[in-house]
Parts: sequence; C-alpha cells; structure tokens
Amino acid sequence: MTISGTWVLHYSWGCTGNYGRASFDFRADGTFSGGGFSGSWRQLDGTLLLRFADGPAQYGGTITGHVGTGAMSTFDGSLNGCWYLIEQGAAGSAGQADHGAGQPADVAGRRAEPGAAAPGELDAAGNRI
Repeated sequence: MTISGTWVLHYSWGCTGNYGRASFDFRADGTFSGGGFSGSWRQLDGTLLLRFADGPAQYGGTITGHVGTGAMSTFDGSLNGCWYLIEQGAAGSAGQADHGAGQPADVAGRRAEPGAAAPGELDAAGNRI
C-alpha cells in the first residue's frame, strides 16, 4: 500500500512516551504538508522516508496497512526520537489537533528561539497556544 491522503504523525523526541502530533496530507507527487509544515516522502517496499523542508528532521520507518512506525533524527547529534503514523479514519487516529505535547522541538526538529516559548507552548505552525 502506498501512503496517500491524510495521516496523523505522533512523534516523541527522546522516545519518552510523551507524544506530540501533527496531521499531514500525503500527495502522489511525493510531497506532504499540514500544520504549517511541508516536505517530501519516498516509499519503497513498505519503507517510508520523510524529509521536512521546514527543519532538519528526517523520519524513517515501516508502513503496514493503515499504520507505520519508526525513528527520526536531526542528524546533528542533538535530537533523536520515535514516531508512529496512523491513517486518518483508522482506529486510534482521533484527535488530530496539532500540538507539541511538551516536546523539546517541533515535528520538523526546530527548537524554540532563546527567550521564546518552549515548543510545547507552540502549535505545529509555531504560534503560541
């Protein structure tokens, strides 16, 4: 199954079990967007790779049916984590509101500027909540 349509990405920097989430629309042209973020995706034999245009984070993992799981990194040694993905409308995909859930960075791997609100106090577009 090739990823397409709307999916909810749950992400945890540091694999703490505390997850932020963001809803993304995956298009057949290999791009995705949602919540003020965009990027490109590639899928081959169930392996999914996501690269954000808005930040340093890259995600890699496996998609099976309507769910996926994997790991992500900024590849500079500062942030690594875990993620899972659920197709919208599949069981467990409720609550697609974008939020950082106290994460040290947003879904794209961007940290808050010094003196700014912590990423957990920002929505996925970087607005204060």
